[in-house]
Amino acid sequence: MQKKARVYSPGINIQAHNSMPDREDAAGPVCSATIDDAVRLIRRIAPDTKVETRYIDESDGYTLGAPVYCRYDIPGFNRSTKDGYAVRAEDTKGATPQNPVKLLYSGLIHNGHSAPKVLGEGSCMAIATGGALPDSSDAVVMHENALFRESFVEISCPVFPGDNVIREDEDAKTGEILFPEGWILRPQDIGVLAGFGICTVQVRAMPVIGILSTGPELVPADGRPAKGEVRETNSYLISALCRKLGAIPRRYGIAWEGTKDLSEMLCAGVMECDAMIISGGSAHDERDLTAEVISRHGSILLSGLSISPRKKMVIGEIEGKPIIGLPGHPASVYLLLLLVVSNLIQVMKGSVTHGLVKEKAIAGVDLKAHPDREYHIPVRIDKDKAFPLDRKAGLVSLLTHCDGIVHIPQGNRGIKKGEMLEVMDLTGVRSPFHLPMHEE
Repeated sequence: MQKKARVYSPGINIQAHNSMPDREDAAGPVCSATIDDAVRLIRRIAPDTKVETRYIDESDGYTLGAPVYCRYDIPGFNRSTKDGYAVRAEDTKGATPQNPVKLLYSGLIHNGHSAPKVLGEGSCMAIATGGALPDSSDAVVMHENALFRESFVEISCPVFPGDNVIREDEDAKTGEILFPEGWILRPQDIGVLAGFGICTVQVRAMPVIGILSTGPELVPADGRPAKGEVRETNSYLISALCRKLGAIPRRYGIAWEGTKDLSEMLCAGVMECDAMIISGGSAHDERDLTAEVISRHGSILLSGLSISPRKKMVIGEIEGKPIIGLPGHPASVYLLLLLVVSNLIQVMKGSVTHGLVKEKAIAGVDLKAHPDREYHIPVRIDKDKAFPLDRKAGLVSLLTHCDGIVHIPQGNRGIKKGEMLEVMDLTGVRSPFHLPMHEE
């Protein structure tokens, strides 16, 4: 796949119409790119994964790498949708409860069998839901509109051609596209494919995402941290979200010894994975190890986001593989994964990027904003009201209480208490109760 020229740094456009000058004011730090800018860049550099053949019962959540065509007319025969009598519609003309039409009873059509004969003029046959109509029959009279009289049936209501019938090609026609390329298969789609006799599909392989954590203060999650140390949590968070988004995570551990460890582990990951995510090496107030290592082996395409709370994010490439550098705070990692990195996984899978589900809520308090910045505020939902969460760096428990994100775009001065707002739902799953929050 031919790559477009990619040069991206503060003050240089991704696209001609997309200007992002640096600026600095008394209210905050130097700003660089918006979330939308980062998403456009991610979508541009995302490599394709290969197309593979899979059985449909192993394809839930995969993205189609080629259209799926219908091989036959479905259901393939004219099929009854009601229990009743197969008739020729013209034979029921004028039927009323006071003056029913009498039709000769010509037998029963068993499900799973073809009708034994052509339906003659002035005749009918008993049929169950799903049964195949006999030739020349074009409608079904429901049981409640018919009365069986041993050798004939009284019809008390007329029907028209097609009434209570699925035509032989009504579900799908031969050659019709059932699912387009890029469709993400769901359980109900698997059932449709089986019903249409399609047992294998061409899908895009799930991308393999390498995950690295860096920082001398980190200890494994099952370790006991000494004073000044913290447990490494981000690789578990990133792995779980990658699986939820349809990617295969591969954890490479912790780079404790600065750029040397990070460089060796990153190069190993680039050889084995489709993309790499590094957490903990990107920060505003200290040496940016992630950017150093990416620059040594590849190129930096983006560094920094003009959003509040302030986030440092690095996007680069090594040998055509996207490399994403995230901050160390788990809540910031989660936010950037959902807003930006999820796009990388979706595009690599070949699917149209799905936006986060949004729901309406009422602002429980004033949400203040500076008009020169874009805000993404984590909130909890309580009885249809949204309340901002404490955003102190280092509060891991913030993730437990976070039900979604409120976006305040640049140019907006905030949202007043009692106003309606939109909350971006992070997972689509919410606990029916809230855990108690730690108060100061």
